[in-house]
Amino acid sequence: MPDAAVEQVTLYLIRHGETEVNRRNCVQGKRIDPPLNERGQQQAECVGRHFQDIKVDWIVTSAAQRAIETGTAVSTHHPGVPLASFPALNELEFGDLEGRHVTTGYNDLVVKWDTDHCADLAAPGAGSESPTACAQRAMPCIQDIAEAAAAKGWQHVCIVAHSRLIQIVLAAMLDGSLRTMGKYKQKKAAINTIKVSAVGGAAGQWGVSAVALKVNSVGHMPNDVLSRVSSAGAMANRKDELVCFEVDSSGVLVLRYLSAPPH
Repeated sequence: MPDAAVEQVTLYLIRHGETEVNRRNCVQGKRIDPPLNERGQQQAECVGRHFQDIKVDWIVTSAAQRAIETGTAVSTHHPGVPLASFPALNELEFGDLEGRHVTTGYNDLVVKWDTDHCADLAAPGAGSESPTACAQRAMPCIQDIAEAAAAKGWQHVCIVAHSRLIQIVLAAMLDGSLRTMGKYKQKKAAINTIKVSAVGGAAGQWGVSAVALKVNSVGHMPNDVLSRVSSAGAMANRKDELVCFEVDSSGVLVLRYLSAPPH
């Protein structure tokens, strides 16, 4: 692929809108698949309106409902643009922490990843992933998307994915190292504008290098639509620890109360 063609590609990395799992400050990874809640739908609509007058050639999402719904909001304003989903863009698998409140182990894990730089450390439990493992499946997909877009002459690609995965992808593309992923934290429905500079061997270890034009931007949303919850804020308000989310035997996501539900 000629460098000149790839260098024309701009990637808009977009975090999905809010879900009830987000609102409850519970961990939402690869296996937890809720739809957007009402605020999340409003956030997705704001994302869609933001791109209304921006050229979009391709809309790509993970295979999760929340990402597909957010991508569909963009597609509403670009009805003739191809829309595709890729499981390789699903969120990191958080293992035993999935569905649990962030204060029950997640926040400690984030410190090990972002402060202690333990990118090879997997989340606890069977089937979990480390940031390195997540990058190893996500970055080849990002490279394929950039190369496919360049081959078709598509210069503007929206990619709707997830908070930790976007942090990993940005660190890999912009810095060539996962040590910096902690500085790329993502608000709900945030937009990152990235200009691809190289792919393949010329791009280093992760197959894609890029420069950032905008990171974690939420200027497209009014204040009353922004999410009001965060894992950091949860440390001061632990009441949501009384709930968790689980996938039942039929594959349905359910809310479980760990004590009597509030009246």
